[in-house]
Amino acid sequence: MRIARIAASLALLVSTMMAGGAVAQTTPPAPPPQDKLERVVIVMRHGVRSAMSSPEELGRYSRRAWPRFAVPPGHLTANGATLVTMLGGWYREHYRQAGLLGARDCAVYYWANHTQRTEATATALAEGLTPGCSATIHQSAAAPDPLFEAPQTPLAPLDPQRMLAAISARVDGNLAAWDARQGPDRDRFEALLLQCRRIPCSSVERTRVQRRLGDTPIAMRIDASGKPDLTSPGLQVAGIAESLVMAYADGLAFPGWRGIDAATIGKALVVHGAGIDLRTRTPEVGRQTSSYLAMRLLATLQRGAGATALADPIGDAEKIVVLSGHDGTVTMLAGLLGLDWKLRDYGAGEAAPGGGLVFEVWRLATTGQQVVRARYVAQGLDQMRHQIPLSERAPPGSVALTIPDCGETCPLSAFAGHVLKQVSTVTQG
Repeated sequence: MRIARIAASLALLVSTMMAGGAVAQTTPPAPPPQDKLERVVIVMRHGVRSAMSSPEELGRYSRRAWPRFAVPPGHLTANGATLVTMLGGWYREHYRQAGLLGARDCAVYYWANHTQRTEATATALAEGLTPGCSATIHQSAAAPDPLFEAPQTPLAPLDPQRMLAAISARVDGNLAAWDARQGPDRDRFEALLLQCRRIPCSSVERTRVQRRLGDTPIAMRIDASGKPDLTSPGLQVAGIAESLVMAYADGLAFPGWRGIDAATIGKALVVHGAGIDLRTRTPEVGRQTSSYLAMRLLATLQRGAGATALADPIGDAEKIVVLSGHDGTVTMLAGLLGLDWKLRDYGAGEAAPGGGLVFEVWRLATTGQQVVRARYVAQGLDQMRHQIPLSERAPPGSVALTIPDCGETCPLSAFAGHVLKQVSTVTQG
């Protein structure tokens, strides 16, 4: 009898506990609604190319011999194509996880400028971004292409004197003083070229090369082709720095060189970033070179938004539109729109090989409003040199961009107002 009573008591206890547990259970809350990514436009620079100058010409400024590329000057290298394909693969997976692309989605539109490196870059990106798709690389019937050579269009007529005046105003009419302020950063770059053990290099070390950065005259003028021309020791760094970045990213060897690593090169590129900022990111330069591109970009982002487009959108309503251009394509557009960034391994505002401005249109789940979010994305120097696989856990460098007067999340209508404001000086002038 005692056993029966104990069993009955246990049964009652279990029943009570189960009933209490059932009462305590609650329905899990529904997940919050998610913002929806609707379209993307990528304005990118071509991938790693060969140097524009010969090793012999570059060697006039350095104590060590320069590596030699395997392709003609200015062409996309084999490694450059591989790296861009890797970047395309990362974009594909990134936007698949974001819900924009399906597993075998071909809804990407490619447009390239009329050069070997931009055409080859678009082709290589397509191999990673839309593998298995029959990707067409679109180009303008006109050469030069007005998307990349905007002074050829009536929207932004070239006014060299006005452009030069705007650049001059940024240095208070004194390019020599601006160049002097770049002295410490120029010395760091020169120390890498001359392989000096201390910065700045000694006067003796500076005589061990055929030509020094300091030999470059300081001048601001309109050249014979009718374009602004700026020269100074600091600005002379540009072509040499680009060749250094390309050779390192391409995986070439630098026999006898010291300090050829991503960290040292990144520090040496500070002066290059300052030169880019002055030459290409002055807003008036962007207005005259990138207004047409900016208006086409805006029309593409506005597609289907019910807004009155003031230019033709690019593509045919694809989910992603890719424009394969040059470093100036990226930096001049950024200068026009007031977009700033700094990635490790590069100077401020520098357009890295394969890097690009990424504009995304999102629809907010809470309000249904369309907003623009912009980023700058580029592989790091060591990611390129060692062809390090990209993934969501090992992504390329990326930084969110602040849109002036708007922030990192900008209503599409406000972004449109910003673009129109920035180009209005030209269209009304």
